[in-house]
Amino acid sequence: MHIQFLRHSFFKVAFDKTTVLFDPFIYTSSTDENFKVLTPCPLTEKDLGKVDLILVSQEHFDHFDKKAIESIAKQHNSVVVSHESVLNELSLPPSQIKPVKIGDLFSCRGVNVEVKSAHQPNSFYPVSFLLEQGGKKVFFAGDTHLTDQFSEVRADVALLPIGGNLTMDVTDAVKAAKTIKPAYAIPMHYNTFPIIQADPLEFSQRIEKSILKTKPVILKPGETFEF
Repeated sequence: MHIQFLRHSFFKVAFDKTTVLFDPFIYTSSTDENFKVLTPCPLTEKDLGKVDLILVSQEHFDHFDKKAIESIAKQHNSVVVSHESVLNELSLPPSQIKPVKIGDLFSCRGVNVEVKSAHQPNSFYPVSFLLEQGGKKVFFAGDTHLTDQFSEVRADVALLPIGGNLTMDVTDAVKAAKTIKPAYAIPMHYNTFPIIQADPLEFSQRIEKSILKTKPVILKPGETFEF
């Protein structure tokens, strides 16, 4: 499995047979100073290669890049998975959209997907995703605060927000890692905007000093982790 961090909550995950994108965010659409982009995306949609699935956790611009998603999906015949309130905004045929709700379990393009809850009061219907293929599991927490549902998650890799303000901060993300107990924990959703400044080294050090066997993995935009 290859996991490439592309900034914010945008990841490219390549299983043996399927390539998945989480929360594509290539283009910027906000003029709010609080959301002035500090971290550019290292690539365009043309650089991604073949994409089978696109999973979107919620409707905000930094998770749901409509322009990029439509371009990628049309080019690769990708299936976009999200709540119907998000999918209704896309100009794609029914064969390329998969509306979901919390609790859904299904297989799509060879990947087993479980849709789980997320706690984000500013979002209409936020979700998180647990994916599995070939016995390897990745949990994408989405745009969320700390929730009890993490006790139900078991994954090899957990992608966890640490930026605070709009999501978990470092302290709560470490609590989430202690609950999930993944083999690897990768921080996300930090330092993209002024209001979500956080130190990933603090996240890493807190995990390393704990009794967890979890290994923290810090990725810069464009970097890839393989296991």
